[in-house]
Amino acid sequence: MPSPAPAGDPAPLATVVVVSYNGVDLVAPCLEALAAQDLPEGRMQVWVVDNASTDGTQELIERDFPWVRLIANQRNDGFAGGNNVALRQVDTPYVALLNQDARPTRDWLSRLIEPFEREQAGAVPGGTPRLAATTSKIVFLPRFLALNLSTPAFLPGTLDSRELGVRIYQVTVDGRDVTDEVLWDHLAYGPEGEGDGRFRWTRPSGRLLVPVDPDGQGTGAAPGLELGFRLAAEGAKPVELTWAGGAATVKAETEVAEQQVPVAPAAELVDVLNNAGSVVFVDGYGADRGYQEVDRGQYQRVEEVFTFCGASVLFRTEALREAGVFDDDFFMYYEDTDLAWRLRALGWTIRYLPDSVVRHIHAASSEEWSPFFVFHVDRNRLLLLTKNARAGLALREVLRYPLTTASLALRAVAQARHTRRRPPVRPTLLRVKVMGSYLRLLPAMLFRRWEISRRSKVDRRHLQRWMVLR
Repeated sequence: MPSPAPAGDPAPLATVVVVSYNGVDLVAPCLEALAAQDLPEGRMQVWVVDNASTDGTQELIERDFPWVRLIANQRNDGFAGGNNVALRQVDTPYVALLNQDARPTRDWLSRLIEPFEREQAGAVPGGTPRLAATTSKIVFLPRFLALNLSTPAFLPGTLDSRELGVRIYQVTVDGRDVTDEVLWDHLAYGPEGEGDGRFRWTRPSGRLLVPVDPDGQGTGAAPGLELGFRLAAEGAKPVELTWAGGAATVKAETEVAEQQVPVAPAAELVDVLNNAGSVVFVDGYGADRGYQEVDRGQYQRVEEVFTFCGASVLFRTEALREAGVFDDDFFMYYEDTDLAWRLRALGWTIRYLPDSVVRHIHAASSEEWSPFFVFHVDRNRLLLLTKNARAGLALREVLRYPLTTASLALRAVAQARHTRRRPPVRPTLLRVKVMGSYLRLLPAMLFRRWEISRRSKVDRRHLQRWMVLR
């Protein structure tokens, strides 16, 4: 395991920072993987910043990982503030960030460091800008069975323009509920309902990724297993499921019922990408490049990317000294894109390294679609654009948000009248809360925008060329 370098030995080359919060079941495997890194002894030090956990995380680290420096926060400062506690103290040439729910491969850190060590003083051959950060290929922790679903389409009516398939309430693997671990993006819409009535409408066809090997340690083939689906539809209709090496047809009824699907041994299991570098769309939304794509080697080329994923990134400490650390006001989400934008405005570059690999637990630290998640994603996107984007884009997206809020509220009222139910008010109140928080922070963001403009070496028009179409 890592230990401080003895007197006379080389000083640590890199500090790895892990922010923890009530992750007692997550942080130990992460630290064990860091202990197995292939860097020479004494060249890596590990710091854990704990955001006032109440589940025994701090006690676990002090007892089982004495070689780790524990920084105990008195409050939960989020991902941004938690990392900043460490980033403001780091004095090693490089500093890496790693999520508590990530599992790095043995050569993860050495791969991230290699380009810096190879390119003296950060000067990239050919006179291109300086290298500020390297970012990993991040795949989801489990290995998945890729299922293709097909069923006759259903058009719900004038108040809902979606083309729908079936409602899926639960997915199980050999009786284990994996509904919240399934990767839905290529098949289903967002969740609706609550409790046992929570479901997702699928599209008439698409791909469903079901986690079969929870720890991602198995071979490329599944053992024999049984999938379970609790589903329903607007009427009785067939649902065809196909996968590499197999197929099955089940029937959806108007009442919710469970259908079993046996999967024969040797069905192909796949790795699925979480992030291969990040992008920003022309409307100012950030996204993980390659998100929920089956990893077939399509992102196996070293290349420059606009931004990184904060779950696994290595910085040149000198670059952070110049650009500053994360914006504490972001708390979490979009703080990595904001920092990358500021680095690029100062002429630094970011490189994606596919041979540095991390396995990551999907939404282990915060639940996607929760009010907490939606609030920070919506608000922080507006803060990001206010600070960094060209004025036209920032103003357009900020003004669009309350207009969209009003439109969604009116649509909810109309649908409630149609169904004779009370309209949901929580989504509207949440969006009003987003605007209130944004307006409170607006003066500070405008001042930071001025500071960025004053120090920039690359203008906003040039940086906006990195934005991509959806």
